[in-house]
Amino acid sequence: MESLSQENRSFPPSADFIGQAHISGMAAYRERYEQSIENPKEFWSSVAKELYWFKAWDTVLDASNAPFYQWFVNGQTNICYNCVDRIVESGKADKV
Repeated sequence: MESLSQENRSFPPSADFIGQAHISGMAAYRERYEQSIENPKEFWSSVAKELYWFKAWDTVLDASNAPFYQWFVNGQTNICYNCVDRIVESGKADKV
């Protein structure tokens, strides 16, 4: 079954929006993507450091037991804490 509806339009974000974004456009996205491919352990370690960890990890990636890979071995964090509590504690409780 083929769809007769096709959408080819593009809606790029405004320059103001891009200026406030964590990743400021496709060039920055592609750079981060290449970093993630070329050195995944270093890339994901830097991303993970943006979170609060109750206990830091010993090893970023243990790939010794494929396919049962382990990321951030022995690390301890809490995603709920990172999404809510640390934002409240930083004084931004009234921000969306």
